[in-house]
Amino acid sequence: MSNKAIARISGLLTFFILIAVAILSVFAQILLLNAVSESQAFNAITISVICQSVGLFPAILLARWLPNLMITKMNMNTFLAILIAVIAAIGLGTVIAFLAVIVGTLAVGVR
Repeated sequence: MSNKAIARISGLLTFFILIAVAILSVFAQILLLNAVSESQAFNAITISVICQSVGLFPAILLARWLPNLMITKMNMNTFLAILIAVIAAIGLGTVIAFLAVIVGTLAVGVR
């Protein structure tokens, strides 16, 4: 399998899984902002989604770069390299999603 195909597979897997994580974090934020006014909740969710969208790019770049590094430098199996890269990128994306919920909630003055 070529290096471009490996990068595309790991990048797409990471993208789709992190979109699912973003949807779940938005639903969790909706539950968090249950007693807040509608305009504050909308602003908090908007800020959170923007932060998650910006944070998606470093995770995808990590998922595309890491398998090629592991295959060339460590002689790792292709499937294992893709799996490790996707798990690492999902970890990064999940941390960014969690921080985005906190930033979005605090940015509009909800305490």
